[in-house]
Amino acid sequence: MKKLIIALLFSGSIFNCFAKGTDFELRGVALPEAIGLIYGEVFNKPFMLASELINDDRKVYFHITPDIDERAFINRYFSNMNIRIWQKNGVDYITPFIPKAPEIKRESYIYQPRFRSVGYLSDILRGQFEGRFNQQGGIGSYSTTQLTDAQPNSATDFINRHGDVLVYYGTKNEIDRMKTILPLIDTAKEEVIVSAYVFEVQTAERNGSGLALAARLVSGKFNVSIGYESGFDNFVRFKTGSLDALYELFRTDSRFHVVSSPRLRVSNGAKAAFSVGAEVPVLGQVSYSDNKPVQSIEYRSSGVILSVQPEIRQDLIELNIDQQISNFAKTETGVNNSPTLIKRQVNTQVSVADGDIILLGGLAENKVSEAETGFSFLPKDWFTGSSDEHSKTDILVMLQVKKVSR
Repeated sequence: MKKLIIALLFSGSIFNCFAKGTDFELRGVALPEAIGLIYGEVFNKPFMLASELINDDRKVYFHITPDIDERAFINRYFSNMNIRIWQKNGVDYITPFIPKAPEIKRESYIYQPRFRSVGYLSDILRGQFEGRFNQQGGIGSYSTTQLTDAQPNSATDFINRHGDVLVYYGTKNEIDRMKTILPLIDTAKEEVIVSAYVFEVQTAERNGSGLALAARLVSGKFNVSIGYESGFDNFVRFKTGSLDALYELFRTDSRFHVVSSPRLRVSNGAKAAFSVGAEVPVLGQVSYSDNKPVQSIEYRSSGVILSVQPEIRQDLIELNIDQQISNFAKTETGVNNSPTLIKRQVNTQVSVADGDIILLGGLAENKVSEAETGFSFLPKDWFTGSSDEHSKTDILVMLQVKKVSR
């Protein structure tokens, strides 16, 4: 006997259900009401619905035909909705469950860097991949983060920044993608050749700075642009390719004296330094051995010190230049007769094109000397006078930066 059941959902939608033995259909019925109909019209047995499903508003659509097993069909349908039916003492208990995540197959990939460090490569890659990098000491960041600062089970936690191979554990798709990225980032560092001349320039007060004197010497011969840093004109840029030509020009002036002419090869982002001066012993810390004080001696550099750190771009080179002139002098402020370091320092950041030449100034020492005037053939006190003469010694650095061709 075929029974026709038509009901109105309280939500306002209409469902139809037809039942004749194993013939049953639901259309757009809310889950709790659908379960009640299934157990009232098909299974005809007691059930208990978990409280988490009472307000579940998901809709149920299916049609059971007489040629299939209705129990297996209902179990499979609800399982697809993450609902499980289990029996105890003749009662069906209907509860939700959290499906187990499918196991993802992972494998290890070992890469031998060609040019860059493991730390550099992993820094770039760890934001692109979800797998784990090799752990041999587990260092979190370049040099400051301790192991306890790394997040557990994160890529950072598994990075060995000082190893010679990069080991990655992840899926095959991730490894294939990594193989396409690595050749693009594991490239040789850009390098530059820094050629420099360091001059001592003797100028009188009326001549202005040594930088201004140098600019006047080349005025009209080169395309000159004046640069400003922090409100002070402390460098001049020359659009010329011959450093030696400028050197020969300055060498013809007796006020220019060459102190040093270094040549340095520097990698992108690295710092190179050269100095002209002396290592002066000064008193260091006092330690105790067998309750006896031991005085340590430290050697500190003095003289002309210049450090250059390039950041190489495609169209220009950013230079961070630190100039320092220093000397040790015996003063009353020294400790235990230790000399005092007298230092003048200027830090400059400039942008130059490949092959540009720049002149750097800003470090000077002023001196005042007393001069006597008169006639040498007359007695000393006849027609004589005195005057103060102001002189200045400027440290002038002329350098050129060229990219190394590959």
